[in-house]
Amino acid sequence: MKKILLFPIITITLFLGCQTVIDIKIADEPPKLVINSTLDPDEFIKVHVSLDQHILLERDYKTISAAQVEIFENGTLFTTLPDSTNGYYISATHKPQKGKTYRVSVSKEGFENASAKVIVPMESVKISSIKMDTVEQEGGKYLQFSIELIDDKDIENFYEISILREAYKYNYDYSGEYPVLLDSSLIKDMVSLESNDPGLEEFQTWGTNRILYNDDLFNGKTYNIKVLTSPYYSYEFSEDGEGKEYGSNPKYHLVVGNTSKSYFSYELSYQLQEWTNDDPFSEPVQVYNNITNGYGILGACNYSSFVVE
Repeated sequence: MKKILLFPIITITLFLGCQTVIDIKIADEPPKLVINSTLDPDEFIKVHVSLDQHILLERDYKTISAAQVEIFENGTLFTTLPDSTNGYYISATHKPQKGKTYRVSVSKEGFENASAKVIVPMESVKISSIKMDTVEQEGGKYLQFSIELIDDKDIENFYEISILREAYKYNYDYSGEYPVLLDSSLIKDMVSLESNDPGLEEFQTWGTNRILYNDDLFNGKTYNIKVLTSPYYSYEFSEDGEGKEYGSNPKYHLVVGNTSKSYFSYELSYQLQEWTNDDPFSEPVQVYNNITNGYGILGACNYSSFVVE
């Protein structure tokens, strides 16, 4: 009886496999204008204009100069912003007003006109109390800020919370036997925040300097929001041996914003994208966009600041 050896044939077949190259055609869409602006009643109007680019391109984005940037207030032309530098168009005289509707319109030869509309929040955030305590959590000490917020039941509210630390920063030379103070300066920087609030998504609970809330869980009620930050101060060192150290006993500024829905949606989607950026198993995140015929965000915020010592 003859025996047929299949192994050599299978082996040859495996090694002689062919490679197929598939060309994928990507739609070549014309570039669009990108508008980024947040209107604040305490700040002069500023708009940044750039050009979108394909996700596979690794070059820096291109800013747009010599565009016509018009600001309309309640349907009437309010001002035309002058071209500044690096894609910015800034007014030296005009600030947005609370409760009014603004439309930003950007036109540039060779591109489709882009625009967006937003209402500046009328009311500042109502805060009834603020407390700062030192608490222990997961084996470490934290500064806990308890903020009692009064929500307006007649308005859909969107909130942003951030904390600025104000402290002296001392610049030392550590290259010798003993540190030598070179200079000092008073600085303000945003601290990293954490929270265990059940109303927050996981990606909002740590590693961010802005925490965003809507009033879905406490519409028309008084709500106590707790945020944590580290009480320890950072040290910075350079290769030449110089170092910068934060001074003790800093002053904290709690900044609470009543924001537009567009600002809230953009910031929340951007934070989620940053959270999932290095996770190959996560779903792609589409960052919120409210620009007609373009990309970007036109938002508005009404901020209140409180000193906490």
